[in-house]
Amino acid sequence: MSFEQEDLWRSAKGFVGDRVLEELFNRLTQKYTHSWSSSAPDDVQQRDDAYRMVRAIASLRNELTALAAEPDVVKFNSRLKR
Repeated sequence: MSFEQEDLWRSAKGFVGDRVLEELFNRLTQKYTHSWSSSAPDDVQQRDDAYRMVRAIASLRNELTALAAEPDVVKFNSRLKR
């Protein structure tokens, strides 16, 4: 494990617990969910765009969580190899 990798994981853990970032994700999710629900049923482009943004926010959140958990996974896996 390199210093850069450990620093990356430490930063990711800080982001996962960050209230401002969580609020930002929540606001964006609400914004695009509202955009989807208030769009006209036949406005396929706006509805698709809003759906994709909600999915992108969820994907970003999941990847950040996975990156923050990576050192725990590495430690667990190294114990299994012994």
